[in-house]
Amino acid sequence: MPRIRIKTIAGVPILYDRDPPENYGRTGYPVEPWIDSDFSIQAEKMFSQLFLALQSSGFGSVTHLLYGGIGRVGGGKPSYHHDNRAFDLDALRFSNNRVWVATSFPPYPHLYLAIESVVRQHFGTVLGYGYNAAHRDHIHFDNGEPPGFNRMAKSRVMFLQRALHYMFDESLAIDGVYGPQTRQVETRVRKLLGLETLTTRANWISFLGTAGGIALDRATASAEAGAAGATVA
Repeated sequence: MPRIRIKTIAGVPILYDRDPPENYGRTGYPVEPWIDSDFSIQAEKMFSQLFLALQSSGFGSVTHLLYGGIGRVGGGKPSYHHDNRAFDLDALRFSNNRVWVATSFPPYPHLYLAIESVVRQHFGTVLGYGYNAAHRDHIHFDNGEPPGFNRMAKSRVMFLQRALHYMFDESLAIDGVYGPQTRQVETRVRKLLGLETLTTRANWISFLGTAGGIALDRATASAEAGAAGATVA
């Protein structure tokens, strides 16, 4: 597919924050990465939805998008990055000089999951905090697979488990394994929401929207609204 060069996504400048390392999650320098044209359209749509949701919830407008790469990353290992169809989201900088950083899941789980829920509405492969050590500091997404729930996919099951725990106040193991406990809790919550199986794409998108809305409301009502990560000088 054709590639294009971009300076912004959804009107927000892109900054590369990995060089030097101390820039990570704080600032960076403007770049014009190559990106697959179809992936660019999907990313524009996703980030537009995300930025609007964050601003509408009182977090402020996003002024900079800090990223770890679109193109060839990871020491040359073949991946969707090589096809310019993947993005590593490190941080979002807001108009009030606050930042959300991808390492902030433990102190700010609701904001993290609100962001992740929007990403998952547009992309099938989403890897982030808790998936493995390599993804603790960014949210990776690519368009290798369409959005949808897969009980055998660790990252999707882990998001489901976190949503059930943090947004619906259920107690269950968060291990990325769709076992009897997860099935039981998921079934109970799904019935409360009036949804059939989550393996139907429409139901999964509906679940993501509901869960993400709850997460954003809780983030706004808590200390996360006043501290979306760290203050940047």
